[in-house]
Amino acid sequence: MSAGKIIGYIISGVLIFFGVLFIWGAFSPQGEPGWIIIGIITVAIGLGIIAFIKFREPKPAPPPQEIIQKIDLSGEIELEKLKCQNCGAELDKDSITLKEGAVFVSCPYCGATYQIVEEPKW
Repeated sequence: MSAGKIIGYIISGVLIFFGVLFIWGAFSPQGEPGWIIIGIITVAIGLGIIAFIKFREPKPAPPPQEIIQKIDLSGEIELEKLKCQNCGAELDKDSITLKEGAVFVSCPYCGATYQIVEEPKW
């Protein structure tokens, strides 16, 4: 809990306490009818501070979503061997990652990392 919340709860507690005392004191023999209004306003301000603190609490961030994309290919497909552009070593599927919509290759042999750019077919 932050220091601002603690201070807010203390202030609202004090306001509610004195508001109740004003309302209670209005019914004493020395009390005045105006104390009821002061007490109600003070209690309302204290409850308002509590409500303000509660509604300003940040909501927890949703967990990250995992997106799985499946491709259904028709007919026979021949896969090409993926080779490192730097050293020529054959790479496996663990060497390919997708970051921010771009495909990156990390070579476990030479340590090179680069982005795959698809060339136009025409």
